[in-house]
Amino acid sequence: MTESRPKSRGFSLVEIAIVLAILGFVLTIGLQATGAYLSQERRKVSLARVAGLDVALANYVAVQGRLPCPADGSLATGVALAGVEARTAATGVCTAMDTGVVPWVTLGLTETEALDGWNTRISYRTITAVAVPAALGFTSNRSLDATGCDPGATVERNPPPPAVQPPVPREACVAGCTLANLAFVANCTSPLNFVTGRGLTVRDAVAGTLLMDPAASTGAAYVLISHGENRGRGYDRAGTLQAGTPANDVLEAPNANNQALPAAFIDAPFNDSDGAARFDDIVSRPTLMTLLVKAGLAPRAH
Repeated sequence: MTESRPKSRGFSLVEIAIVLAILGFVLTIGLQATGAYLSQERRKVSLARVAGLDVALANYVAVQGRLPCPADGSLATGVALAGVEARTAATGVCTAMDTGVVPWVTLGLTETEALDGWNTRISYRTITAVAVPAALGFTSNRSLDATGCDPGATVERNPPPPAVQPPVPREACVAGCTLANLAFVANCTSPLNFVTGRGLTVRDAVAGTLLMDPAASTGAAYVLISHGENRGRGYDRAGTLQAGTPANDVLEAPNANNQALPAAFIDAPFNDSDGAARFDDIVSRPTLMTLLVKAGLAPRAH
């Protein structure tokens, strides 16, 4: 008598379809979680590198008494002058401000240290010596040395030769008081005069609240901008301006590279949704006085 064996049963098409659908759902969730994690990690890298650049710029000012000019972001890695400040030495005028990125060579850094987490060059903008008046610029020689501004007017920063001593009028604490063409006056005014009317304007929206206001002595000495995950209007290492995916919207447009300085830069709350509210830029915007203090060149009593 022949024993009967249970028949093996395969999966039906419906069952296979259900399994595939479940696997697809799990994979989608996993990819989304991985993508969010990578985005967060790249943002952390960007924040750390921007903070490192703040330190490097303060150290440069401490030695040179001025800010460096930006490098030309449209120059590819390896090309002559890539990463070098674009500056006319005799005048202190920056010649590539509209395409400005961090001048990593001039700061003694590697290019990687001047890239954000998405391998986009970090944009860098400041006030050059072509500002009106020229003394309000930050890139001319010793234009950020305010140590001679003495609110007590007890000593002179540049005492006269022995043949004409004593005394001479004290140095004024006014914008540009430490430039080569300074004029001595009889009294010393508030150190705030060194910063009033100088710097970049920053808002929290295109027509929003002023965050940095030169007229209120809170102008930004410079701005550093990581263009975020969409990389919108930032330069890559090949010197190519990125269109942005998704493209920049209204909030990020003023921070775009390859354009003249805007009336105001934007530093809005992080928002990675698509549309007019999108803002994934990372912005550093120290006040002029903050930079002077870090560099050890702030006004001081003698």
